[in-house]
Amino acid sequence: MIRVLVSDLGKVLLPFDVRRVWDALLPHLGVPLEEARASVQALYRETRFGTGGVRGEEFHRRLVERTALRLPYNAFCLAWSDMFWEDRAVLQLIEEAGVARRYLVSNTNEIHWRFLQERYPHVLRPFDRALVSHELGLEKPDPEVYRRVIRDSGFAPAEHLFIDDIPENVEGARGEGMDGVVHVDSHGLWRELAARGLAGDAPLTHANHVVTATPPELATWSPPETVTERG
Repeated sequence: MIRVLVSDLGKVLLPFDVRRVWDALLPHLGVPLEEARASVQALYRETRFGTGGVRGEEFHRRLVERTALRLPYNAFCLAWSDMFWEDRAVLQLIEEAGVARRYLVSNTNEIHWRFLQERYPHVLRPFDRALVSHELGLEKPDPEVYRRVIRDSGFAPAEHLFIDDIPENVEGARGEGMDGVVHVDSHGLWRELAARGLAGDAPLTHANHVVTATPPELATWSPPETVTERG
């Protein structure tokens, strides 16, 4: 029996489109867009920003040095973060799932996390705990991330259901004994939850949003072959 639901955030509860970030930054860059993208990805990797290697202000300062970015810190934080929207169908499924505990586990960073806490507090509210990479010092699919959840919840590994849009992260959870679902859309998630007795038979009333992977060249994080950070 599943007693603990463990969910990713980006592209599960909150779909996002990174092109919004580049559209917002482009008028304020002092270098060509492709150079700026390469600089952001390299800086993310070098600073280990996704695992808390530097604070947001330092990440911004170094980005200004490399790209001649003409945005003060607060304006940059908004431009770099305002790319999310809610998947109401998934939120409903998570909120109504018949489980004892809910965990949010996200590869993110200080800037995005602060933005999400301020913009989407109602999305975070149903969760008993949030484990985020920049506070943990670890990113999925590091096995220790899943072990932290298991130790904290006190339930057996097999009593956890892990939901993520990235197959490698789901495989990491399964490697630690959890059940796992690769999230594609709310209809598919409803079927997976219903099969485990965690959702009812009533059809979803919200629109179905299908997950599309972010092309590595557009990412605002280090590409998958170096560091996985997709929210």
